[in-house]
Amino acid sequence: TFAGGSKTFYNVSFTSSSADFGSITGTNTFNNLTITGRTSVGASIYRLSANQTINGTFTVSAGTASAYRTNIVAVTNGISQTLTCAAIATMSDVDFRDITIAGAHGTLSGTRLGDCGGNTNITFPAAKTVYYRQTGSANYGATGSGSWSATSGGALDATMFPLSQDTAVFPAATYPASGSTTTINGNYQIGTIDMSLRTSNTMTLATVSNFPAIYGNWINGTGITLSGTGTLYFSGRATQQITSAGRSFAQPITIESPGGSVTLQDALTTGTGVTTTLTSGTLDLNGFTYTVGTAFTTATGTKNLTFNGGTLVCPAATTTAFNNAVPTGFTTTSGTGTGTISMTAATAKTFVGGGSTFNCTLNQGGAGALTITGSNTFSNITNTVQPASVLFTAATTSTFTNFNLSGTSGNLITIGSVTAASHTLSKASGTVSSDFLSISRSTATGGAGWYAGANSTDGGNNSGWIFTAPPGGGYTIVANNGAYTVTGQS
Repeated sequence: TFAGGSKTFYNVSFTSSSADFGSITGTNTFNNLTITGRTSVGASIYRLSANQTINGTFTVSAGTASAYRTNIVAVTNGISQTLTCAAIATMSDVDFRDITIAGAHGTLSGTRLGDCGGNTNITFPAAKTVYYRQTGSANYGATGSGSWSATSGGALDATMFPLSQDTAVFPAATYPASGSTTTINGNYQIGTIDMSLRTSNTMTLATVSNFPAIYGNWINGTGITLSGTGTLYFSGRATQQITSAGRSFAQPITIESPGGSVTLQDALTTGTGVTTTLTSGTLDLNGFTYTVGTAFTTATGTKNLTFNGGTLVCPAATTTAFNNAVPTGFTTTSGTGTGTISMTAATAKTFVGGGSTFNCTLNQGGAGALTITGSNTFSNITNTVQPASVLFTAATTSTFTNFNLSGTSGNLITIGSVTAASHTLSKASGTVSSDFLSISRSTATGGAGWYAGANSTDGGNNSGWIFTAPPGGGYTIVANNGAYTVTGQS
């Protein structure tokens, strides 16, 4: 890190030819600012946390080949930083994100510049489609003539390394051979990655301990296996799509798509032990089921979870199976149909709501006790197992449009507080009609009555609950050619 403290400097150079990360903090002024290109495969990421002025020349020297890249990015995805430059040396194989070029030099242009979004006054090459050409297990970025070709089955061409605006295709057969592994071996900025042709010819796509960012679509084939530990960052600005083709993602997934969206095209599952993080943009379940590994969590940013009839399944038994850790800027959208967050662990798990509004159903879907923290608002709460427990944080108020927790004979649903103090359940209108509940330390307010049912148990320290069936409404019997329809309550 160069922590300039918003001062004026003469010549400053970053001289490492293999750095993974560098950064500049403070609104500084330089005579010349120079960044050395890579001499090894991979990507060096330089983050700017403020605007910079270069009164002399801004230089980013080229790496040894097009797969030896330098990234110049604003530290926060979606918030632009400006480089005011008197002069800029010719650039090759540099990726930019959220960078504005200003000053006497005018527009920046160069060779094989990658457009990661949010840039101004930088000229980028048009998007292209390239094809993987290695015959066996190899790296995404390689030395010499590289791993990519301009045509399917064509000659290897180092200049065809896929940029962040490009589409990278893995052909149906031979490239690579069935059973091979392709490793994303750097912090690469990746456009669309299309593996849909890999069906009967299998392939493993691996990430190592790096952080590739995806700016286009991710399309699996049914013959793909995903492995590795490097987090996949979906970082585009428009609509991105994920097609899993029934293949589980071994890697953690982070959605950081400011002003954009990431939309599922089929059901998606992440591996046990990994987390999905929603930082910015919209995650649209699009009617499908997203099953997370360890947890679903939120981070700093403006973010939205849209259901459109989809289900977010949190199967892990953890204290943060669903963790709205940063509720500021977090919203949910029901869309078309009824969305659900289902907590399915057979042992204890926690829904950390953060005091937000959830335009969906929260489902107790596992035998383990479900603890709900925060004063949240839900469209509905249900259960698909019984017996089970739903516990609320003491001194919180949970608000529901509908409330549909019910057990069965001998299999009660327990409603209580986490500690020896009461919680409040609130309903704006309508009648709660449940049965086979065991309730303690619960205050029920609002609506036309909270009827626990005649088969429920009053565990004490309750208020507002009515331990009888709802009042009868009589029967309405309609005869139609010998068929009888009965409606109402009794």
